[in-house]
Amino acid sequence: MKYFLIFLTSIFFIACEQSADTDKNRLSNDLTTPSKIQQNAPGIVQPTGKVFEYGIYTAQRKGRVRDSLNSNTGKIISKPVLKLSKTTKRIPLLKDTYFAYRYRLLDLPREEVKKPTVELRKILIHPQMTLPDGSKTTGWDRVIRGRTSVGQVIAFDGYVFNEDYELVEGDWIFQIWYKDKKLVEHVFSTYKPGSEKHNLASTSLP
Repeated sequence: MKYFLIFLTSIFFIACEQSADTDKNRLSNDLTTPSKIQQNAPGIVQPTGKVFEYGIYTAQRKGRVRDSLNSNTGKIISKPVLKLSKTTKRIPLLKDTYFAYRYRLLDLPREEVKKPTVELRKILIHPQMTLPDGSKTTGWDRVIRGRTSVGQVIAFDGYVFNEDYELVEGDWIFQIWYKDKKLVEHVFSTYKPGSEKHNLASTSLP
């Protein structure tokens, strides 16, 4: 199930989306590349994004499952409490595994950061999975609202495995766009436990 993680108290959109900063307008599963990025005009500062935390998280409180039309499965998990337990891009395919990243967006237009939220585009591309109704999906593409604070946006994005059909191996690509500019991309690679040596580079945190 796909989820958007908001730091410590977040909303997980099962099998679809993320963001306690609500997302809108579910788009096609057949993801397309956002329109051509415009060339930077001389002397104009362009928005930038940076990932500053990522890995596997422990759910100190798993939250409550409830119905929602904003997810592929029709359910979400609301307000889990999460703590980073390991910094790694390699994710084992085990149920109840939370993997996510935390990012910061800077240099957004002044007129945008004066507002409480800014419109962003969030994309997830994952290995093909087959949903319970027999349909296949390779990700989603949504419009969300990112909360602004002190002229920037700081937020979580991620996923948690709650169903067997979600346990698909390969690259999970997370992207955050502002208008026609991709500000953030983070890639996790999932693997089946026992299929490789567990001496991969990762850092365990206390």
